[in-house]
Amino acid sequence: MKKQSKIFFRNFFILAVFSIWNLSCQPPELNEAEPDKFYIALGEFKTYDDAELFKSKLDFQLWREIKIKQIEEKRFLILYGIFDSSFSAGKKGFELYSEPLISNFKIFNGTSYVHDDFNNVMFVARYQGRPSVYNLNLVTKQIKPAWSRWGRKVISLSHANNNANVFFTTALGYGQQGSFPYVRDPRLYIYLSFAEQVEEIEEFGSCLQLYTYWENRDTFKVNITKPDSINTERLVQKIYSFDSNGKGRTQKMRSFSLIKEGFPKPPSVKPDFISRQKSRQIRIVQQGAENFVYLKNLRDNSEVMICSFSGKLLAAEWSPDDRLLFLRIENKIPLKKSIKLSYELMVIDTDEKQIIRSFNNPKFQNILVHGLLLFFDDDSGGYSKINLFDCLNDTIFHVIEVPGGCGINSPQ
Repeated sequence: MKKQSKIFFRNFFILAVFSIWNLSCQPPELNEAEPDKFYIALGEFKTYDDAELFKSKLDFQLWREIKIKQIEEKRFLILYGIFDSSFSAGKKGFELYSEPLISNFKIFNGTSYVHDDFNNVMFVARYQGRPSVYNLNLVTKQIKPAWSRWGRKVISLSHANNNANVFFTTALGYGQQGSFPYVRDPRLYIYLSFAEQVEEIEEFGSCLQLYTYWENRDTFKVNITKPDSINTERLVQKIYSFDSNGKGRTQKMRSFSLIKEGFPKPPSVKPDFISRQKSRQIRIVQQGAENFVYLKNLRDNSEVMICSFSGKLLAAEWSPDDRLLFLRIENKIPLKKSIKLSYELMVIDTDEKQIIRSFNNPKFQNILVHGLLLFFDDDSGGYSKINLFDCLNDTIFHVIEVPGGCGINSPQ
């Protein structure tokens, strides 16, 4: 009886050890219930053992978030984290690369690699003399043309608030003809990041005026102004609306008296006094010639004065996580016979409640808040370039310089 018992326990022990060994040798799978999630791919290997060996050499800080996934025979991926979008995955990947905890990465979704919406940023520069769309890779710091077509010039470029798609308008030509402006054959395009391709959305026909803007976070508008075909003293403006994926929503029309009202003006940019996550709010209190900025925490109802300025507030923008506040200010400097305009860009850390950096420039044309990076146009050196400011490390991360100049939203 004792002998049979020993044999039983011996066999049970051998079976248990074999089962544990067998399970440990099988590569783990990601949860198949989350096919729409995004991951940071750190490497690809032909065998599970090779993947496991590579994983063992990574910084131990990463191990907790790492999984090995087999997507097909002889194809094993090391994946880090789990994210809701390509942008958020790319942002984290960029942070890990910058520390540096990793040396290379791609974004993975479902069964394939996808476009990295964070580490690829589009802007406008000249290619073979014509304004074109360029792409900057933040990891490699390399730039290359993303869209350029013979005969067509890019007029404007706008980044969608979903951090993925990009709208841009083009024309065969634009300028002044006699007393009137002209835009010849303007068209609207969209770059769809999920497909990594450009699609033409609309042909507007030649006009006198074209301008674009975001009415809110999901409504992009294009305003086209043409002369009235019957009454030449009147102008007709068509207003086209699109969602952030380029789908047309509505089209409105209105008319103006050219003599009494002149050309319609683009809507002025309104400062965002409330942060994106609705956790913070600013208010401006004027005392004499000075304006004081008060920051309010909407969660605990506390308030503190963070800075002041003497000019006019043009814009207030926030980072997606509400931590950073960007103020653009116009200052008037009186001279003997005229007034000189100067511009200031303040970068404020709302957690620390203090100014990180203040930039001065003859004119800040455009800014782009991109995670914790701030892109801003700079023409202080006699030619236009784009500065990339790392807000947390208080340093200029990179400067985009292209022969002929460049700009975030328009050719300079």
